[in-house]
Amino acid sequence: MDVDFSPNSSSIGSSRKAPLQGTLLVGAVSESALAERLRSIQKSAEAGHAPRPSAPAEADLCASERLAIDYRGASDLAAKSAKALTALTANQAPLWKLLRAQGIFSGHGPAKKVAFLYTGQGSQYLNMLRVLAAAEPIVADTFAEADRIMTPLLGQPLSEFLFVDQTDAAAVARAEKELSRTAITQPAVIASDIALTRLLAAYDIRPDMVMGHSVGEYGALVACGALSFEDALDVVSARSREATGITMETGRMAAIFAPMEEIERGLKTIPGYIVIANVNSYHQAVLGGASQAIEQAIDLFLKEGYDAIPLPVSNAFHTSIVAPYSEPLRRTLERRRLQSPRVPVVANVNGEFYPTGPDATSQMVDLLTRQVASPVQFVQGLLTLYRAGARVFVETGPKKALQGFAEDVLGDRGDVISLFTNHPKFDDIAAFNQALCGLYAAGLGRPVS
Repeated sequence: MDVDFSPNSSSIGSSRKAPLQGTLLVGAVSESALAERLRSIQKSAEAGHAPRPSAPAEADLCASERLAIDYRGASDLAAKSAKALTALTANQAPLWKLLRAQGIFSGHGPAKKVAFLYTGQGSQYLNMLRVLAAAEPIVADTFAEADRIMTPLLGQPLSEFLFVDQTDAAAVARAEKELSRTAITQPAVIASDIALTRLLAAYDIRPDMVMGHSVGEYGALVACGALSFEDALDVVSARSREATGITMETGRMAAIFAPMEEIERGLKTIPGYIVIANVNSYHQAVLGGASQAIEQAIDLFLKEGYDAIPLPVSNAFHTSIVAPYSEPLRRTLERRRLQSPRVPVVANVNGEFYPTGPDATSQMVDLLTRQVASPVQFVQGLLTLYRAGARVFVETGPKKALQGFAEDVLGDRGDVISLFTNHPKFDDIAAFNQALCGLYAAGLGRPVS
């Protein structure tokens, strides 16, 4: 069920690609043997010596006990090795969980099944992946491909809306306004999602199953081989263009950080149309509805001591307000080359796997048509992935909202690790490299035979 993630349909997963910065993977038959190897590495690092970035040895990836460290230079490696040795001695799961945030990961046993989670609208930001695109031709080529596809539709390359000189305040203001437009936001997010998917494939890391969030579902469909990158970009662009002549109310959306029962209770007190549009986790949901009702909801939850954040989206997606989008979207989808997924993919509408087989296409069109005006059942989707065997969850796109949702819903199970690959508060390369270490510790990254 392998899917080719390369820009030009050629294998990029067979080479042993070296990471862009320090990535140590140590494998051994036991924790004591692992500690012995790590002490030797720590001693060398304390003397000012650190291994050059290189692909992990297959023997380490296959070892029964594994430890991976993301580092910048010898002193950083020495300090993190000391922390890892302390954790090995203590042998306490909570300590290892804390160390993940510092780029220190442990793993044992066979390689874990991995689910890629694809970011949707609302996570976009100016210059996302720009540093990575400058360093990685795979990422640059993906944006160049998106530019070729989108220039005839947008009047200029997509990357010109996304990449801007941060020192030019006027240019930044213009670009932020443009990036908030659905016609720009959605293809930009999908391009970022697929660029990261292709880059992970270059490190021999491919998903066993996938799920997207909102428009991220189209990224997931590309990743599972059900839709081409070109068709995915064209669909999200076309549904914006074809909806311009449709008369509908304009709504708003807001993220509420509170227990689900509190969110449901609060909604009962607000007059007007408002619903839970994204069931994201046990402690966060996105509300959608009429603008006044959303404003009242924000005020209510802020007064009750919860975080409530308006989202930079152009309408109340996944609510009945945008139901008029559905039929134009159906017509658009019926003209595209949808095919049965080659990797299991979860649908937002019901949180269950898409149908497969020769008769799946019409059902897939129906699910995607309903998706635009239906709540995103992300919690149910995470549970579906877990039941199917996924234990490593990787947010493959900008920011780390989905990683947080996975942690909230599944993090207390003890056998789950959730990772993010990009975030504006981190250097692009550092964020990706840290995720790579988490994946190596999970035993992932072996070439496909």
